Amino acid sequence: MAEVSYGIAGNPVSHSISPLLVSIVAQHLEQNSKIRHNLEIKSLNLIEADSIQDALAWGYAKTIPNPIDWDYTGAPFGKFRNRALIQKALEITAKVVKEHDGLFLDASLSKRAKFPLSSKVKLPTKAFGEEIWLNLTSPLKHQLNSQAVMDFNDSSLIESVNVLRWDGHGWWSSNVDGCGVVRCAEYFGLDVTSGATLAIVGGGGAARSTAYAWSKSGGKLKLISGRRAIDEGPWSDSVIETESYDMIINFDSEELPDNIESKAIILSPRYHLMEGTIEQRINDLIGEIYDGRWMLVAQHLECWRQLWAPHQIDELPSIGLLMTKLIHAETVLASYA
Repeated sequence: MAEVSYGIAGNPVSHSISPLLVSIVAQHLEQNSKIRHNLEIKSLNLIEADSIQDALAWGYAKTIPNPIDWDYTGAPFGKFRNRALIQKALEITAKVVKEHDGLFLDASLSKRAKFPLSSKVKLPTKAFGEEIWLNLTSPLKHQLNSQAVMDFNDSSLIESVNVLRWDGHGWWSSNVDGCGVVRCAEYFGLDVTSGATLAIVGGGGAARSTAYAWSKSGGKLKLISGRRAIDEGPWSDSVIETESYDMIINFDSEELPDNIESKAIILSPRYHLMEGTIEQRINDLIGEIYDGRWMLVAQHLECWRQLWAPHQIDELPSIGLLMTKLIHAETVLASYA
């Protein structure tokens, strides 16, 4: 059985719910896999780091000298109280077997984008005895540049890496931010492969990843000036001049441009602590602006599909089911905070 040490590295990371998502998906596979479940999440870690060297150093040491407090419990992450509360949340998610009715948004698309977009080598078809799974967030996404890392989705080309896997023999890297945005659009009913148009405000690693994945999947792009800009890249031929678009995402701030397309889906890349009942939280997810949890859940599933467990791709939960489980888990944690 593979023992997996999981971490998310960057600064800040105290707000991250990725460790909770890893736990929920692993639990789902254990409950539903038709093959022998062969992995165990041995540890969850929040790695506060400003350099990729510090993040990779955790990968080798697997210890956090000074654990930071997690926003969802107010307690040091990795210590007894946090571990106990995550277990409480998992006791509830184990009983959630279908998505909430309010989250059943999936349209019947005849064609969906295929990921990974680029891979020059094949991943192992099984888990090894000891593995390290690592997510990267700001400011680390653009810092990894090594020929010793096997690259998926041209993450080094677009200078944006947000997921790594050490399989006991070598490092593998990818960026699934953009894949997550495409999967969200498909879940909301947009056919990216037929040329749906995405408006992107601002730049940065996640914006470059999104522009790349959207254009490679067959979509068109409208680039709107922001605090940061997206440079020329593999997506340039898909950029069009238009006042009409199907979805918009602002990577620079929570503000939206004036005269926004009235029919466009607004997807936020950010999420914050929620309050209220399950129903109130569900309503917040699908309000005027779609909460950043959509992007996070979708790209997290792509981590599993593309890099961590591609041999179990057909047994992973849907976006709607994982979101439902996540909201139940967060509600449990809030009751103890």
